[in-house]
Amino acid sequence: MTFPVSRQGMEQIAILLAIGAAFFAATAAWRWYRQGRWRRGAISGGVLAGAAMFALVLAYTVAPNIPTQPVPFTARFAQDPVPDTPENVDAGRALFRQSCVVCHGVRGLGDGPAAFTLNPRPFNLVVHVPQHATGEIHYWISEGVPGTQMPAWKENLTDTQRWQIVRFLNVLAAGGS
Repeated sequence: MTFPVSRQGMEQIAILLAIGAAFFAATAAWRWYRQGRWRRGAISGGVLAGAAMFALVLAYTVAPNIPTQPVPFTARFAQDPVPDTPENVDAGRALFRQSCVVCHGVRGLGDGPAAFTLNPRPFNLVVHVPQHATGEIHYWISEGVPGTQMPAWKENLTDTQRWQIVRFLNVLAAGGS
């Protein structure tokens, strides 16, 4: 069982909680200055500040650090044009086994036969895929991942084939096989 949110996600949650804490603290200070009822705002701000600190503790102790390579802004919003059918998932599975298993392993855990010779090691796709938009996953499959041994597959696989792999990876990450 892995932690469901990445370190970066927990940091973003902590930032949102800290913004909320600052808002409630400012509201409480304003009400205190105006001799109004300030305690509820102060308590809310303190609770949110505590939750932000807890989120940061989780981020740096439990949550996995999943480095995110930059992608073009438009790639994040690309939607999978391949229908979500068992045939497309099976085609994606076959392509994954043909092209990706040697590094990522059969279950996508980053433990394929070649994984131990690579630096950095391949990502655990079961953890990594749910943390990103489908357009980002497609972009990395197409263009490769800088700083790693992940190659660009846009020359070897058609766009449809790359989207079928994305379909399969989403099923794999959701606990399917």
